[in-house]
Amino acid sequence: MKAPKITANAGILTTLASSVCCIAPLLAMVAGTSSLATTFDWIVPARPYFIIGTVLILGFAWYQQLKTVSEVSCNCEPENKPFVQTKMFLSLVTLASVLLITFPSYSGLVYPQKQEAQQQISKADQTAFIKIKGMTCEGCEDHVTQEVNKLKGILQVQVSYKNGNATVKYDSKKTSLAKIKKAVDATGYKVVETN
Repeated sequence: MKAPKITANAGILTTLASSVCCIAPLLAMVAGTSSLATTFDWIVPARPYFIIGTVLILGFAWYQQLKTVSEVSCNCEPENKPFVQTKMFLSLVTLASVLLITFPSYSGLVYPQKQEAQQQISKADQTAFIKIKGMTCEGCEDHVTQEVNKLKGILQVQVSYKNGNATVKYDSKKTSLAKIKKAVDATGYKVVETN
């Protein structure tokens, strides 16, 4: 009865493949490197197919696990299954798959938002419009927002992965456009234009 083990492993692989575009920036931040974040950009168009594959593979694994096996009545002891062939293992794989696939929707919990204080507008306040390449989901937006908000003097950050840009209001006495650009580049996404 190796089918549940094989299908569970295949389910894990397709789940990871479908989520790598969203999780890579988080891993890059933890690892302290920026090159990992854009390494998997090529996989983004295939994400829906990997999600469908994951659902089909896990569905088959659950079917294999839950179907009744017709056994000849031999008064035998039930065999002890290895852990990877149990319902518990398949449940854990399914839960992990759901968490990975839905990561962009709850990534805001991982990237806490900075509390925006109402500040008076001064002559030192400036607005930067930044074009960013490589963002693919809300998790990417949160990653850029968190990194820019670490700088002193940031008043407001609005990031859009759909438009591939960010609008940053900042106090030019406390930070500069170069520092903001450097913070965005540190996330692994590429600043292509600023004004």
